[in-house]
Amino acid sequence: MRKHNDEHLKQEQIIWAVVDEKELSEGDQLHLMRCQLCQDRVAQFMTELQVFGERAEFSVPPLTKILQMPAPERSTAKYRLSWIPFAGAAAMAGLVFFFYFLGMDAMSPKWTTVEGPDNLLEDEYLMQEISEIVEYPLPEELYEITGDAADIDDDFLEFVVPDFQENSQS
Repeated sequence: MRKHNDEHLKQEQIIWAVVDEKELSEGDQLHLMRCQLCQDRVAQFMTELQVFGERAEFSVPPLTKILQMPAPERSTAKYRLSWIPFAGAAAMAGLVFFFYFLGMDAMSPKWTTVEGPDNLLEDEYLMQEISEIVEYPLPEELYEITGDAADIDDDFLEFVVPDFQENSQS
C-alpha cells in the first residue's frame, strides 16, 4: 500500500470522487477523508460543475415550443404480412385438432350390436344364395338347354382350356 500522506489524489481520482466515491480504492477513500487539501479540490470541482450548469441554463433560450415525437409511419408491407403468423398458428391448431380427433376415433371402442336370431337367419340365406350363384352362374333356362352343369368338373375345364403358364415352360 502506498503512502498517501506524501502524495495527494490525482485529477482523475478527484473526478471519480465527484462522480462516485465508492469507485475509489479503499486507500484513496481513506486519504480523501483525512486530507483537507484533497477535500477542498473535490469541493472546488463540484462548485465549478455547479457554476457551469447555471451558465448553461442562462445561455440557452427558454423552451417555447412543446416537442412531440412524430407518429410512427405505418408501412403497408408490414400490414399486408401481418396475417402470416396468424394463419400459420391457425393451420397448426387445425392440424392438431385433426390428428387429435383422428386418434380419438381410432381409440374409441367399437360397440358391437347383439344380433338376434332373425338377423342370423337372413345372413345364412344370403350366403346360400351367393354360393348358388357361384356354382351356377347362368340362368336356369340355359342349363335346361345345355344339360346339367354338375357333370362339368375341374379336370374337364382344364382339358378344354389348358393352363398357359404350365405349358409355356415345357
